[in-house]
Amino acid sequence: MKPLLNQAHGALKNLLEDAQLFQALLEVGQDSLPIELQPHLIGVSFEKNSLLLQIDEAVWATQLRFYEPNLLGIYQEHFPHLELNRVKVHILPKTPTPIKPKKLVTPPSEEDALEMLKISQKVKSQGLKKALASLSLRAKKNTQD
Repeated sequence: MKPLLNQAHGALKNLLEDAQLFQALLEVGQDSLPIELQPHLIGVSFEKNSLLLQIDEAVWATQLRFYEPNLLGIYQEHFPHLELNRVKVHILPKTPTPIKPKKLVTPPSEEDALEMLKISQKVKSQGLKKALASLSLRAKKNTQD
């Protein structure tokens, strides 16, 4: 995959370079924070003369405020041409994990159970024969319940 990305041209190459830049900006910010706060800083960017810090939860945003002067100083030092003079913190909550709908399992009918048993008697493979016989028995038990 890497060699393919290295051959990228035009818009794709620009996107890759931007992604690498934003990753580097994020790493600089995370490295300037205490360990417990590092994973909660999820994005860094600039808007006019403001350093934008993106955090995943409001509780961490409160703690991040203590480190704003230090972070601003580091970015001012590395990017003096941006003339950064303030910090804005945005809370970008994690998207909730989607709830998977439960699958309705329809047990095999009694006819299916009998058919599996018949097939198991004709199959040469011992493993498949045992598996079909076992499924047949399980299907029969489900129809009796």
